Amino acid sequence: MIKKSVWLTGSRGFIGKHLVQCLIHNNFNIKCFTNNKFLNDKGGNNAHNLFYVNYASKDNIKEFISKFRCPDSFIHLGWGDMTIPMSKLHLTDNITEAKILIETLFEAGLKEFVFIGSMNEYGARVGALSEEMEPQGRLINYAKGKIEVAKYGFDMSKKFNSHFIHIRPFYVYGPGQRQGSLINELFEAYLNNRAPKLGSCDYYRDYIYVKDVAEGIVRSTDLYNSCTINLGIGTFIKVKDFVTMFWDKLGGDMERLNFGSGPMLKDEPDQPKSYADLTRLFELTGWKPSYSFEKGIDSTIESVISNRG
Repeated sequence: MIKKSVWLTGSRGFIGKHLVQCLIHNNFNIKCFTNNKFLNDKGGNNAHNLFYVNYASKDNIKEFISKFRCPDSFIHLGWGDMTIPMSKLHLTDNITEAKILIETLFEAGLKEFVFIGSMNEYGARVGALSEEMEPQGRLINYAKGKIEVAKYGFDMSKKFNSHFIHIRPFYVYGPGQRQGSLINELFEAYLNNRAPKLGSCDYYRDYIYVKDVAEGIVRSTDLYNSCTINLGIGTFIKVKDFVTMFWDKLGGDMERLNFGSGPMLKDEPDQPKSYADLTRLFELTGWKPSYSFEKGIDSTIESVISNRG
């Protein structure tokens, strides 16, 4: 049986690391690309099949297509300044590079381009969010950039008779999150025997476990039908309740949970009471995420403690 070939960007990020493992587990032939020379210079290209490519250079992209042949699917997860919602990079380089990747690969005969967007593209909408809904209210630059790339991708897929899959993950959590994330702060506070720095946490989120996100992305590579798909758990939880559950399972002192002790991060997106409508996801894949909040928290704690051990 011939392995399906997948190229992807963003393999060294939080979601990317889990996605790589999921692709390997499903017996895909993968190649990872980065536009970060520092990562490539570290020797990752040998250990993890990681190659440096200038996303803004059609010629450089074509060199790899000529060398390895066009893959069956290309997953674009890489995106600069992920932690800075209003960075100008979201409206400049991130958009330009994504468009060049899309056009160059479709011109070379790629049949499926999978683009990882964001639930922030819905803006301040509330309730069950379905994929055909237009955004409402304020949009951060991060969301604006994702929306523009998705529109371009759908236009190019029609032009080249190919397929563009636009995935919108909701709030992703799990082991390996960046420094400064909520999960990381809870672990660091617990390990250092201090109170975690927390905002009011009076808003709601559709939290989805990272392994379910990876699984959903992998399943999207079998669609071959242009569409936008939500990836969430399909319900919401008050962040305060999520934190309390996580802290309790860690074994932390509940009296140390002082909500409102930390400020809201600058330029944070709106926090509407919303969740993912998963109707389309199930109709197209026959699958829904399997990790409940409790199961995902248990798995996160187990993994982090094991890796630290």
